[in-house]
Amino acid sequence: MALGWPPLKLPYPLFIGLVPLLMLEHLTTNQKHFGKYVYLGLFTFNLISTWWVWNASPGGAVFMLFANSFLMLLPFLIYRKTKRLVGESKALIFFVISWLSFEHFHFRWDLAYPWLTLGNGFASSPELVQWYEYTGAQGGSLWIILINVFLFKWVKSLRSKFATIASIGLILPTLWSMYLGSQQTKCPTMKSVNVSIIQPNIDPYHKFDNGSASDQIRMFTELAEEATQAETDLLIFPETALTGNHNEENIQHHPGVRSMRGYQLKHPKVDILIGASTHRFYKAGEELPKYPRYYEPTNEYYDSYNTALQINSDGSVETYHKSRLVPGVESMPFPRFFKLFDNLLKLDFGGVSGNLGSDKEAKSFHYSNRKDYAVAPLICYESVFGDYVGDFVAKKADFLAVITNDGWWGNTVGHRQHKDYARLRAIEYRRYVVRSANTGISCVIDDNGNVLDELGWWKKGYLQAEIPALQYTTYYAKTGDYLGRIAQFIFLFFGLSLIVKVIRQRNPVLS
Repeated sequence: MALGWPPLKLPYPLFIGLVPLLMLEHLTTNQKHFGKYVYLGLFTFNLISTWWVWNASPGGAVFMLFANSFLMLLPFLIYRKTKRLVGESKALIFFVISWLSFEHFHFRWDLAYPWLTLGNGFASSPELVQWYEYTGAQGGSLWIILINVFLFKWVKSLRSKFATIASIGLILPTLWSMYLGSQQTKCPTMKSVNVSIIQPNIDPYHKFDNGSASDQIRMFTELAEEATQAETDLLIFPETALTGNHNEENIQHHPGVRSMRGYQLKHPKVDILIGASTHRFYKAGEELPKYPRYYEPTNEYYDSYNTALQINSDGSVETYHKSRLVPGVESMPFPRFFKLFDNLLKLDFGGVSGNLGSDKEAKSFHYSNRKDYAVAPLICYESVFGDYVGDFVAKKADFLAVITNDGWWGNTVGHRQHKDYARLRAIEYRRYVVRSANTGISCVIDDNGNVLDELGWWKKGYLQAEIPALQYTTYYAKTGDYLGRIAQFIFLFFGLSLIVKVIRQRNPVLS
C-alpha cells in the first residue's frame, strides 16, 4: 500500500495491498492473532506514508499512527464477524460498505483525519481518475477496495472469472478517465484573473520569533512589488503570513495591513489575499461558542483564529476563519477527555495552536474592482476535505486558492502529498487551483489536475498566472460525498438486520 502512495507516481500496488490482509483472515483461525497481524500491517502502511508528522510533534505522531491504524482495522473485524453469520460473499460486500462508511465518518468527527482516504492514493496520477468529477475521492476508494476483493477471491479460489472481473475493473475506469482527460474544458470562458502567488520561504519554527514580524512585512512588500505587473488583479500570500494574533476590531491598524495599504496606493486595482493570526472578543450578551477562551484581566471571553484576510483595494477588509481545524493542533478533540493529554498531543505551530475558533460555513471572496470574480480561500488542511471544498464552489468560487504553511515537516514527502491532494480538488470541481505556501510547493494547477507551474521546496520567489474563471458545475459539486452517505445507510440497515438475526439465533422463541 505504501509503495503506491503519493508522491510516488505508480498507484497500482494499492490494488493488491489489501489482498494479504484478507488472506490473513482466511488462513488465521485465532481471533487475537488475526487482529494483531492485520493491525501490524495497517500500522506499517500508516507509518511509511505519514512518518513525517514526527518532525512536528513526536507525541502527536504516535497518537495519530496508533489511532488511525485501529480505525482502519475496524472494517476487517466487522468482516470477520459478519462472515460467520452470512457467509464470505455477503461479508465481503459488507466489508466494502464498512470501509466507505469508515472513511465518510472520518471526515466528520472531532478526530477527522482524511489524509489516508484510499482515493487520495491517485493524487500523483490524476490522469487515472478524471472521473472524480462524478464521484469524488471516495470513488477511488471504492475502485481500490473492489479490485482488492476480486483479486482476493481469485487468489483464494484460482477461478479465472474473478481475475477477469478484476482486469475489466481496472481497464474500464482507466479508459473512461483517458477519455475525460482528452476533452477540452467544459466551461470555455473569456473571463480570467491575473494572480501573483508569493512564496516568502520563512522557516516556520522561527517565523513567530519576537522582532521578526517587521522584517517579514518588509520582505512581503518587496516581493509584492517584484511580482506585480500592469495586469495583476490579485496577490496571494500564504497562511499566517501576518503574525501577532491581532484584534479584528482594529485590523486596519495591523502593521502588515498598513503596509499592504501602502502598496495598494501604488497599485490601486490589486486586491490581496493573505493569511493572518487574529482574535476577537465577545461582547456582553453575545452568544458564546462551546469552548471560548477567557481573558482574566478584563473578564472577557474571546476566540483566536487562523484567518484568511481579503484586503480590498476599495479600503474594506473581509475575513474567513479556518473551519476544518487540525485535531490536536488547532482544536482539542473531545475536550473533556483529551484535556488529560493536552501536554502530550498539543503541537506548537507558531502561536496558532490550541482550541481555535472557526466559521460555521465556507466563504468566497469577491474582488472589489471585478465583482464577477470570486476566489475560495482554503486554509491548509481544508484542501484535503473534498466535500467541504464544494461549499466554497457553491458560494460561486471561480477558482480555489490554498494558502498553507507546509514547512513544519521539513523536506519530506508530507508537503508533496499535500500539494498533490490539491490536484484531486481541481478535478472534482473542474476549477483551477493556486497554492501559496510559506515554504513547501507553491503552484498553479489546471482543471484536469495538471501542474502548470511551481516553485519548489525552500525557494523564495513568486509565480504569475492567468487563471480562467470556470463556472461549470460538476456532478460531484451538486451531490457531495453521496457514495459515503449511501454506504452509511446500507451499513446501518444491514447492521440492524444482522443484530436481529443474532438475537433470533440466541432466542429461538422469538423467531
